Amino acid sequence: MKYSNAEKPPEDNKNFQMPNDPVKVFGSLILLVLILLPNYIWAGIQCLLARRKKVNGQVILITGTARGLGRELALAFHRLGAKIVCVDRDGDGNAVTAEMIRGDGGTVKAFTLDITDREKIRSMHESVKTDFGPIDILVNNAAVVRENIYVNPKSDKLIKEIIDINLLAQFWMNKEILPSMLDRNSGQIVAISSLISLIGTHSLSAYVASKWGVTGMMESLDQELNMLHSKVVLTTACPYFMDSNTEITKNINISFPAIPLRICCDKIVDGILKNRKVFTVPSYLYLLIMFYKILPSNLQYYTQDLFGGSYRYGKSDYEILKKYQRE
Repeated sequence: MKYSNAEKPPEDNKNFQMPNDPVKVFGSLILLVLILLPNYIWAGIQCLLARRKKVNGQVILITGTARGLGRELALAFHRLGAKIVCVDRDGDGNAVTAEMIRGDGGTVKAFTLDITDREKIRSMHESVKTDFGPIDILVNNAAVVRENIYVNPKSDKLIKEIIDINLLAQFWMNKEILPSMLDRNSGQIVAISSLISLIGTHSLSAYVASKWGVTGMMESLDQELNMLHSKVVLTTACPYFMDSNTEITKNINISFPAIPLRICCDKIVDGILKNRKVFTVPSYLYLLIMFYKILPSNLQYYTQDLFGGSYRYGKSDYEILKKYQRE
C-alpha cells in the first residue's frame, strides 16, 4: 500500500530525531563544552570557601518535630539563636520538644497540626506571622516510613497516607509560605528527602515514590525560581538511613550501620546554612549513586544485594511474595 506524504505513518518519519533548530542546538552544545571546565573549577572554589550564614533571630518552621530528626533540627537551630516553630500531629511529643527549647531559654511556638489539611496550614501561618513575623526558613521534615509490596491490595490505604504526608503535604506547606518569601525576595525552603529518592528500593515502593516526588518537585521549583531571578534558596537533603527511631531501624536490612542521629543532623544543618542545593549524607554517596545508574541491570541488582537496604516484609507482604514468586 502506498501513502501520500500527508498519510505517511509517523514511524517512517525520522525528523523527530533532529532538533527543530540544529544550528542553535549544536552551537549551544559547543558553548557548553567550552564553559564546562571553568564552571566546575569555580563551583569547587565556591564549595571550599562557602561560609555558614547566620540565623540568629530568624524564624525557622520545622515539621515533624515531635521526635527524631525533626526534634534534633529544632534544638540545633535554637542553639544558633533562631526562633523555632514546631509543627507535628503528635501534640505530646511536640510539646516536649518545645519545652526543651523553652527550658534552654529559647523562643518557640508549637502547633499540633495535620499538615495534609491546607486550611489548618493557612491558620497556623497567620498565627506565626502575628507572633513572630514572616518565616525565614521552612524545613519540610515530617514523613511516614513504612514497608509495602507494590501489588499487595491491603497496602492501598497505607500508600495514600505515605503520599499525602511525605509529598502532598510539602506541596501545601510550600504553596502557603513561598509567596511571602517571593514578596520579600528572601528565604529558604528545605526538603528532607532521602538517599532512596535517587535509587529505587524494594519493599519501600510508596516511600521511595514519595521521596522521588519530593526531590523532583524541588528541582522543578528551583527552575521556576531561576526563571523569576528570585533569591529564595532551595535545599534538598538526602540522608542515608539514620538511627532516629528504633521501631523503624530494627526492621531494616542494611549493609552499613545507620548514621547516628546527631551526626546526620549536624551535616544537614551545615548544608542548609551553606545554601547547598542537593546533597547526600554522607556526601560521597551522591557520586556512587551516579555510577550505579550507568551499570547494567544485572549489576544493579547485584549491587543492591551487596550494599542496598530494605525493610523486612509484613505478614501479608510475605503471602503476596509466596503467591507470585517463581523459581
